[in-house]
Amino acid sequence: MTLLPQSVEDWREYTLTRGPRMAAEAFLLKLASMAPAEQRAALCGLPDARTLTRRFEEAWPLRESALGGVPFLTKDLYFRQDEPTFAGSTFLPQEIGASRATSSLPAAFEADAGAVECGRTQLNEFAFGLSGENPHYGDCPHPTRPDLLAGGSSSGSAFAVARGLVPFALATDTAGSIRVPCGYCGVWGLRLSPDVAPVGDVFPLSPGYDTQGWIARSAGDLRQVSAAVLGEAPPAGAGLWVGDLGLGVPADDLAAMRGVALKAGAQEDVAAAMLLRLACADAAEAYPVLGGHAAARVHAAWLERRRAEYDPVVWARLDAGRRRTYDELRSAEAARARISDAFRTVFRRHHFIALPATFGGAVCKAGADDAHRRRLLALNAPASLAGLPAVAAPARLPDGRTAGVQFLFPDMANFGWDSVLGRLA
Repeated sequence: MTLLPQSVEDWREYTLTRGPRMAAEAFLLKLASMAPAEQRAALCGLPDARTLTRRFEEAWPLRESALGGVPFLTKDLYFRQDEPTFAGSTFLPQEIGASRATSSLPAAFEADAGAVECGRTQLNEFAFGLSGENPHYGDCPHPTRPDLLAGGSSSGSAFAVARGLVPFALATDTAGSIRVPCGYCGVWGLRLSPDVAPVGDVFPLSPGYDTQGWIARSAGDLRQVSAAVLGEAPPAGAGLWVGDLGLGVPADDLAAMRGVALKAGAQEDVAAAMLLRLACADAAEAYPVLGGHAAARVHAAWLERRRAEYDPVVWARLDAGRRRTYDELRSAEAARARISDAFRTVFRRHHFIALPATFGGAVCKAGADDAHRRRLLALNAPASLAGLPAVAAPARLPDGRTAGVQFLFPDMANFGWDSVLGRLA
């Protein structure tokens, strides 16, 4: 039996040698290996066989492009012209209608790089969560440990890539939604900066903080996918390993993450790490105030009318967001400014900053409680509040699970993703 393609290069060669119809069939064979419950929890918007084959055929003239004939999936926040976007909900198309245009990122991967969109991926409802839970379509499981969660909100993208359905998938990261599931599922990710895409290019969670990006199965695939749309990256020198910001990550887990950071070129600087630790102390409280307030404005027109149709947890977070006081917002904005200033100071001496993206490995549903969410926000919200691009890498833990390490850069002009990935590949 012929092995089905896995990596970006596997898919390029497979499509070139076997043609678009066989490439479409290969994707469908992979899809058939997933249980129905897995498909429902991780995937949506899958085209029928005829439509899928047509997409591969339409991409055939670009078969020599950087990602010619390579399939990818798109998180269901991105728009596709004339198709509905649900954002993990059951009702959004009834409020906003079908999309008038395709989002710029999937359009670029298709038109410029020759990749083929083969469907969409599920998420926490409206991307408002870090667990991968969704009461409407099912909680997205970990790709190899079904008793654990995949992490979110880009749960379906991380699951599909880790399971080998596609070599990469588009995702978003507002407060860790690429970084967390990459860490849990053992895959790699890239988060751009919030100002890269135009306003309204995807359905928003928190305008001003929403950030596009993608997830890939390996460091090599992430380098190849990123180069296809970003071009060459500037070199990155030595970075800073910050540690866990004083959260008390288990020592063995933290050592595994530190090992990945040091391999990527990070060094230890006690004074710089302490500066960031002190500046970021309020991040887990400040982000829900600012991000939640921005999210509530998106849903204001239908929040009360659709209350019964929301995930109750998501509705409660949106309700809290619209009730924030002026003093709460002012205090949170002051914390955001302190965090941004601290990052700017440290970046004068270090090309990148590395710290954990997860508090150890993936957790079960019972473990995805408010305390766990707060720890994840404490690690990921600082970069979100400062608007920093990032690379997400997995670290193998002693118990066989994986955890996440994030590599933060000052801005897109100095985003040395290729250097870090090259050292880790």
